[in-house]
Amino acid sequence: MAEESRTVDALPLELRAAVGSVNEEDRTADLVFTTGADVMRRDWSSGERFIEKLGTKPSQVRLDRLNGGAPLLNSHASFDLREQFGVVVEGSAKMTSGEGRASVRFSKREDVEPFFRDVVDGVIRNVSVGYRVHRFEESKGKDGAPSVRTATDWEPFEVSMVPIPADAAAQFRENKQQTHECVIVTRHEEIEAMPDEPIQTTDTGGADPEPTRAADPAPSAPAPADRIALADAPSPDATAARTAERQRSREIRDLVRGQRLEESFADELVDAGISVADARVRIMERTAAETNDPSNDTRSGVHVEMGEDVRDRWLRGAENWLLQRGGVLESVSQHEGNSSSHYDPGEFRGLTLLDLARESLERAGVKWRGLSRMDLAGQAFIRSAGYQTTSDFANLLENVLNKTLRAQYGITPDTWSGWCGTTTANDFRTQNWYRLGSLAALETLTEGGEFRNATIGDAEKQTFEVDTRGNIIGITRKTIVNDDLGGLTRMASMLGRAAALTIESAAYTELALNSGLGPDLSDTNPLFDAAHSNLGAGAAITAAAIDADAAVMAAQTGPNGNEILDLRPSVLLVPRGLQGVANQINDSQFDPDGTKSNRQPNIVGGMFDRVIGTARLTGTRRYMFADPSVAPVMVVSFLEGEREPVIETQDGWRYDGVSLRARLDFGVDGVDFRGAVTDAGA
Repeated sequence: MAEESRTVDALPLELRAAVGSVNEEDRTADLVFTTGADVMRRDWSSGERFIEKLGTKPSQVRLDRLNGGAPLLNSHASFDLREQFGVVVEGSAKMTSGEGRASVRFSKREDVEPFFRDVVDGVIRNVSVGYRVHRFEESKGKDGAPSVRTATDWEPFEVSMVPIPADAAAQFRENKQQTHECVIVTRHEEIEAMPDEPIQTTDTGGADPEPTRAADPAPSAPAPADRIALADAPSPDATAARTAERQRSREIRDLVRGQRLEESFADELVDAGISVADARVRIMERTAAETNDPSNDTRSGVHVEMGEDVRDRWLRGAENWLLQRGGVLESVSQHEGNSSSHYDPGEFRGLTLLDLARESLERAGVKWRGLSRMDLAGQAFIRSAGYQTTSDFANLLENVLNKTLRAQYGITPDTWSGWCGTTTANDFRTQNWYRLGSLAALETLTEGGEFRNATIGDAEKQTFEVDTRGNIIGITRKTIVNDDLGGLTRMASMLGRAAALTIESAAYTELALNSGLGPDLSDTNPLFDAAHSNLGAGAAITAAAIDADAAVMAAQTGPNGNEILDLRPSVLLVPRGLQGVANQINDSQFDPDGTKSNRQPNIVGGMFDRVIGTARLTGTRRYMFADPSVAPVMVVSFLEGEREPVIETQDGWRYDGVSLRARLDFGVDGVDFRGAVTDAGA
């Protein structure tokens, strides 16, 4: 075998780890940090795809960092001491039976205790290990198959508790710019090698088997007596074919054993005649399925909740890049409460939509070479996840547009939330809103008297219901080929803003009914009506007029008239043209209508928690609302409490692209009249 070596700058990587048993008394937990599983990766410098195998021999792993007390971190955060949850127990890291095992000990700090309790209770079960590879041995793939790089010198250096388990296939997380030297040794088969030269494997006790060639016979050794005569030997082509078939069978069986899958699965793959590259995909799919099966407890001595979740990490890494490239990362991070650094694109940086479409096909084992750009984009929509499942590529676009839409919806300012309450509807049917009667006071009990049953008046009932609003976004092959990500994110942003403004518009539309007196209630009267005793005197907006309106609100009684509610105003809603005057009245220490020579204290100063001026109101009519969480007057109801719009896939996708539907289920209704007063103004 000829070989060549080169030294490159490499980045720290991550490997998924698995939590095993937990000892509450010692505050320790055992974990498996490697099983040598195959993982698809991309070379960060060249962009080349390759399959990574981690050597599991003790001589191939540097355990000094772990055994010296490496840190146990919070999601790979390494810039603040508060992010360190604990340490790796000194001397606990070891390689045995093809697995890397270690124990970690949690800190007794008060801020760490909630996380440790979640580990004990099985709420936090995901672990990720950071490591560096110092030396790869590379075997070049044939017929377009990816190369295989076996790490024969690698070093884990930290362990992290993570909300979503990491795997080596998706992205890099910490110390992205701190590269280290990594030697890659590429072996090439010598041309002079005999075509029927046997290849042997060495049993490594569960580790990746290492191919070795049989020793050459001594030049002077005579041929065995039972050797086949040269004239009867098979042709070189036949011999090469048999050798290739034996090699294919051996590699597939080694891969199946390395993942601890049943031997019958190896027989199935060998008998199917598929290539080693296709077998790797099938093996990874079977491994992921068994790892995610809660009933499968046979893959190791302890119950492992984690394994390589390649698909999720691929989606998340690609999603982070598209959010950054689409110019919506700032709004998404603000909406989700994360810093921008949380969305690291890692190895996906610089890829186009067509690049990601191609990768999704590769990951699903779909051959794309020879396809036109338009055909490749179309195939990615329907075939990148397997038979009868939503494609990974379509899921990726859906996730990006959904986050973009929700973020824009969340940051679009509204005013309805200041004066409307919110509630939940269980379905689309008409729902009931009840307000019970009340007791005026407890009765006096005379000496020797008996307690009497109190009578509470009948409840008042109003109704509310939700409707569906939405639009459809179409993503075509042309969009992908043209790499028009900005057009997609702009469309999603516009839909998010439109969804927020839809609620705003609906609330003011209801308020404007009956010439500004609001919707009809169950008694057939408008929300604001003389029968409801919530109309002001019709005076211009002054401190005295505001105080008079507040007195009207305070005099309201419960449904049976027994209880004076004494409600206090919290929100003043006025047309935009009156906002300056309203702010002055609410904020002034002295009555704005007074003179310098006759200053009077402002009797309504600071009465309102919020003054809202909006162009959706015109004229001089103003509204005064109590705190909507105390005495709601109008409510916005959301189906099953879902307050944000969602994007969902529609049935009937076609080869030309996909259709995504943005919808929001809500309704606006009047439910009570007591917590508000309106005044027509001058």
